[in-house]
Amino acid sequence: MTTRTQLNNYVTASQGRGPSNKNVSVKELDALLAKVKPHLTKDNTYEWDANINGIIVRLTTNSLHQYEFWMQNWWPGPNNDSILPHGKIYSVFGVPDHEPYAYYCPDRHTAVFVNTEYYGQCKSWALGLACHILEQKYNTHSIHGACAEIDGKGVVIIAPTGTGKTTQVNKLFKHARGRVVGDDWIYIKHPDNIDQLKEPILEVTQPEKSLYVRTENAKEEQWLRPIFDRCMLENVVTDASKCEHPPGEKCAIKDEGDSKCYWGFGNSRAMIPREWMAGKEKVGDKANLRLIVLLRRDKESPAEVSVNADEAIRILKEGKTLIRPGAGPREKWGTYGYEPWYNPYLLFADHERQEKFFRDEMRAARVVIINTGAPGESIERTYQRILANLEKA
Repeated sequence: MTTRTQLNNYVTASQGRGPSNKNVSVKELDALLAKVKPHLTKDNTYEWDANINGIIVRLTTNSLHQYEFWMQNWWPGPNNDSILPHGKIYSVFGVPDHEPYAYYCPDRHTAVFVNTEYYGQCKSWALGLACHILEQKYNTHSIHGACAEIDGKGVVIIAPTGTGKTTQVNKLFKHARGRVVGDDWIYIKHPDNIDQLKEPILEVTQPEKSLYVRTENAKEEQWLRPIFDRCMLENVVTDASKCEHPPGEKCAIKDEGDSKCYWGFGNSRAMIPREWMAGKEKVGDKANLRLIVLLRRDKESPAEVSVNADEAIRILKEGKTLIRPGAGPREKWGTYGYEPWYNPYLLFADHERQEKFFRDEMRAARVVIINTGAPGESIERTYQRILANLEKA
């Protein structure tokens, strides 16, 4: 097998979301910035404005890795010095006597990361920061979910991290008439008069120029492997002794003679331009919402259940989830936790508003729950279930 020997792979010291404080006061923020800003010198500071669904978020960092991933991830903000950002993110490493930590000041719409270059948390907080503004000022719902469309019908897949939403979106966009919209985060703008609409038509959009995806997807979808070889990578395992496979599972390095194992660590990532997956014609920026799929993974629940809005809201609000690598501290991996609305990115959670958003969306779309962990269930079977429900929507 021909392999690429030189990967664009960056290994971060912190390889998952670290501890955080999401309610820092303005006074605390000012003191924190006074401590970290001296480490942002003219020789090592990178700055770039991202346009996240119309919200301009400025990253200022001394991490070239985060800067490069940030620029590849987002559409650029306006090239105009007179336009100020809606929110700011400072990411500074090399601060002595300070454990890796993340802070958010809601009054200033400002986040500060100290001593962590892991891009995943930086990206998620950028989305959460934009979400805070979009919900408050623009009646726009931000969802931690994936979206594809077939024949103009949009399917939104909402699920805890690691349940299979990216895998299913990849299946859907490879349909002869399918397109990918986004695999991690989407927006739905609600019209101001939605309460007067019996059957609202809602449009799904997404903010990312490139997708930040788990490379473990290449284990089942081998067509992704040569694409990942071309991408900027984060925390891909290149030493077989560091693979974290379950006993008996094959390692690409030891068993296939590859130079890396894309599924050796559950939180290794690739930054992949959407058009690289199957060409520009398979990429869409919007879709009309017709189907909402809630994914779960357990051995007790039925494989498929159609639910009403009340039951779906109860499940979403509880947000029971199996914590996977990258979705929490390492010591909690494999245990159950709770992420209301299956959204770990929310920096400011207005639960009443979230429920209203979802209820209105469920008036516009069919809702079904599919259990990817049910006995006998497979990636293909789940895909066929989604297609059958989309046909009925």
